[in-house]
Amino acid sequence: MDVSYFYGTAGEIDAASLYRLLTLRSRVFVVARRQPWLDPDGRDIEPGTAHLWAEADGVVVSTLRLTEEGDGLLRMGRVCTLLSHRRQGHATVLVRHALVLAGPRPVIADVYARSAEWFTRRGFEPRGGRTVVEGEAHTSIQHVPAARRAAAVQAGGSGAGQRGGGYVPAWAST
Repeated sequence: MDVSYFYGTAGEIDAASLYRLLTLRSRVFVVARRQPWLDPDGRDIEPGTAHLWAEADGVVVSTLRLTEEGDGLLRMGRVCTLLSHRRQGHATVLVRHALVLAGPRPVIADVYARSAEWFTRRGFEPRGGRTVVEGEAHTSIQHVPAARRAAAVQAGGSGAGQRGGGYVPAWAST
């Protein structure tokens, strides 16, 4: 099975592609979890929003979204993978590419509390705070780029938590 990775801003991807991303998110977040909430929140079509996704044999199997939050922050959200394609590294490739796209900007996210460890293994750190959204416990996390982390260490801060591996470009097939 060939897997291809894609990236596009809200203005670059076509309506059919956006529809397929929203369909996957609805399958994962609404149908599978039996959570009746409206996934499209208006942020998917903002000019600064970036969508990253993986396709296997023409089917979207994993996706995430990056939105601009102001003050140089990016928010990673809507990270999901089709159940039949989990544990194959697709979300990891997307997260790594999103962090490359972020460059020197910090990335924040609010993730399911039970998924926080998965993000920690990919270089994220707790940001503080837990909330309950639609009946699910969420944890706030952040990824601070290595260059900013090195500056904090030199200034006397902590450098703990830096992890990660090689970058796999979003256009690479596995």
